[in-house]
Amino acid sequence: MTLDSATLNVAFVLLALVLGGLLVFAWALNRTVRALAWWGAAFCLIAGGILVVNVGKPSVSYTALLVGNTLALLSYAFVYAGCRIFNGRKGLVPGVGAGVAIWGAAFPFIYDKPEYRLILVALTAGIYALFCAWELWRHARQQLASQRVAIGLLLLLAVLNIARGGLGVSLTSIAWIDALASRWSTEMALFLVVFTPTLAFIFLSMAKESVELGYKQAALIDPLTGIPNRRAFMQEATEMIRGAGGRPVSCLVFDLDNFKAINDCFGHDVGDNVLILFGNILAQHLPRHSFGRLGGEEFAAVLPMAMNEAKQKAEAVRHAFSAAGRAMIGPEADVTVSAGCSTSRNASVETLLQEADLALYRAKGHGRNIVVSH
Repeated sequence: MTLDSATLNVAFVLLALVLGGLLVFAWALNRTVRALAWWGAAFCLIAGGILVVNVGKPSVSYTALLVGNTLALLSYAFVYAGCRIFNGRKGLVPGVGAGVAIWGAAFPFIYDKPEYRLILVALTAGIYALFCAWELWRHARQQLASQRVAIGLLLLLAVLNIARGGLGVSLTSIAWIDALASRWSTEMALFLVVFTPTLAFIFLSMAKESVELGYKQAALIDPLTGIPNRRAFMQEATEMIRGAGGRPVSCLVFDLDNFKAINDCFGHDVGDNVLILFGNILAQHLPRHSFGRLGGEEFAAVLPMAMNEAKQKAEAVRHAFSAAGRAMIGPEADVTVSAGCSTSRNASVETLLQEADLALYRAKGHGRNIVVSH
């Protein structure tokens, strides 16, 4: 079967435009993933670049070569900016457009040298693709399966472009390899017709997976304090106890003293800030994933340690919270916390919480602002 190069060119341009439009449309429906807009624009730019340079012209003018390749390289810069934005980083930083600028500056000197044009464009595109893969790997905010696939595709694109740049120096005797070194070829068009929708699909999958993971994490985070909620705490505590293997596990239950009085005297905004402050204190003094907010002004932690060590942790939290509370509200504020501690080698998290609650009840009865063990 013989594939017509001009037909593949038109097919690729239309395909890239459609895919770019779909990515932008997906962003318009859910603007939480801004990277989709950049990636969609990148697909439209590459379609424009191919259209200007390759479609319907037996020979290419100076302006068409300059504009077409600029659009193509700009599309790579947009993909890189989109990868940075997807990772929660600033997209437009110094250096993102460096490859495009180098091409524009060098073009007047290499306009009549096709092999030099090929080397510069291909190597620049390859470097952009490498930076995209590095960005998604090195600065990933979430562990996404689709993101790992995207890294592989971008590395493939980088290898292809760098190989094209190398072939611009010296051709081989193998036709399908030499086709890569052509300004445009049927083989290149066919590759892009297959590769482009694959990459677009993976970008969409990354966005979908990221949003779903965000919703899942939001369901496990207390919206006020930003620490795990009761559901997340129970899950993490159960896993910790299961993995303890018979070693001592301690449970701490904290309850802010006279919290209603703080709300009545200073207002609910101050009360909310006190809750946030205590969440921060827990994060500073206890291991990650070991604590959470049970509800209201009650917090808990499950720690893989014996009772004495757990009580020391609770005392550190108690002292730090009292000092930070007075610093935030004022010396006249009575900002304290009571804690109950229980320890076991094989009890469930529910049993540990019940026993720590009993110890907390005794702490409240003994004047508050103390740590009592069961």
